[in-house]
Amino acid sequence: MDSVAAHRVAVAVEGLLLAPILRPMVDGAGVLGDYELDLLAQEIAGRDDRGFAALLAANLERRS
Repeated sequence: MDSVAAHRVAVAVEGLLLAPILRPMVDGAGVLGDYELDLLAQEIAGRDDRGFAALLAANLERRS
């Protein structure tokens, strides 16, 4: 798996993990629906250079 694909997979997985954590924080705002919440989680995960997504991407790159 190349580095771009590994990064995209890692961001998607981290976004899936972040969405339920973010949901209670933004429920009161009434602005964000599920689609917007998923986009917010993906953006946070994509900008996380040293978090779970980076560790997962490095592991995926090493295994291919």
